[in-house]
Amino acid sequence: MFFKSKILIFLPTLIFGSILTVSSSSWFSAWIGLEINLMSMAPILLNKSTPKSTEATIKYFIFQALASSMLIFFILSSSVMFFYSLGNYLLYIITASLTLKIGMAPFHFWFPQVMMCSNWPQCFILLTWQKLAPFILLSFCFCNFFNLIIFLSALIGMLGGINQFNTKILLAYSSIIHSSWMLSLIVTNNLFWGFYLLAYTLITLSILYPLSSFSSSFFNNFLLMKFSSFSKSLFFINFLSIAGLPPFLGFSIKIFTLISLFNSNFSIFLILVLLLSSFVSFYFYLRMMFSSLFNFSWINNFIWYNSNSFKLEIWFIFISFFINSFIPLVIILT
Repeated sequence: MFFKSKILIFLPTLIFGSILTVSSSSWFSAWIGLEINLMSMAPILLNKSTPKSTEATIKYFIFQALASSMLIFFILSSSVMFFYSLGNYLLYIITASLTLKIGMAPFHFWFPQVMMCSNWPQCFILLTWQKLAPFILLSFCFCNFFNLIIFLSALIGMLGGINQFNTKILLAYSSIIHSSWMLSLIVTNNLFWGFYLLAYTLITLSILYPLSSFSSSFFNNFLLMKFSSFSKSLFFINFLSIAGLPPFLGFSIKIFTLISLFNSNFSIFLILVLLLSSFVSFYFYLRMMFSSLFNFSWINNFIWYNSNSFKLEIWFIFISFFINSFIPLVIILT
C-alpha cells in the first residue's frame, strides 16, 4: 500500500482543510482551512520517530507557520482602514506567504530539505496536493510580483537540479520549475493550470509509487529493484515524461501551456526562461538515467522476479506508461 495506516488517519482532515480553503468565501475561512491542512500534514511527516522524520516535521512546521502568520497579517491589515493606503504592498505580502507555502523561489529553501528527509508517500503529498489550495488562492490576488517569482523559480529550479543525484531533491527542484509553469498560466487567467496540476500529479504518482517499495533515494540504486528490464524501461519512460520529452504527457501539457501563453501576449522573455528551464531539467533527468545505466550490469535485468511484494508495482508501471503515452493522443484527437 502506498499510504501507510498512520498516514491514512490524517488524510481526511488534510483533504478537508484544502477543500475548506478552496470553497471559502472569505480570506479568514481560507486561512482556517490552511491551518487545518497544516495541523494534519505535520503528523503525517512525523509518522516515524526517526531523526529525519523529526527534522522534516520541524522545518515544515516552522516555514508553514511563518507563511500563515504573514497571511493572517494580511487579513487583519486589510480590515483596518489605515492599511488601505498600503495598496499593492498587501498583495506582495499575501503572494509571499502563499508562494512560501508552495515552496517557490525565492522562498524555496525549506522545500528540498523537507523532501530529502521525507519518505516517498510524504513526498507525493508535498509535490502535488499541498500545492492545490495555495495556487487557487493565488489566482485571486494577481500582482506584478508574479513575474519575478516565475523567473526566479524557473532559474533556481534548473540551477539547483543540475548537480543533484539524490532523486528526492531532484524532484523538489523539478517541482519548482513546474510550479513556475503553473503560475504563468494563472497570470494569464487560464484555467488550464488545473489540468496541468492534474497531469503533473499523475506523472508524479507513476514515478513515486514504484519507488515506495525501495528505500534508497539515489537513482543508481533503483536498477537493483526486482523488476524485469522491460518494466524498468517503462519506468524510465515515466521519468522522461516528467522531463518533458515528446510525445508523452509531460511534453503535451507544456505545449498547450506555450500556446496559451503566446495567445495571451505573455512576456517573451519569461517564455524563453521557462523553455530553458525545461531543457535543463530534461538534461539532468537524462544524465541521471544514463549514469545509472552505464554504472550497472544489465545481465541480471533479464531475470523475471515473482515476488508478490513487487507485482502491484510492476502492474502500476504498465498502467502509468499507457497513461503517459495515450492521454496526449486523446487530447490531440479531441
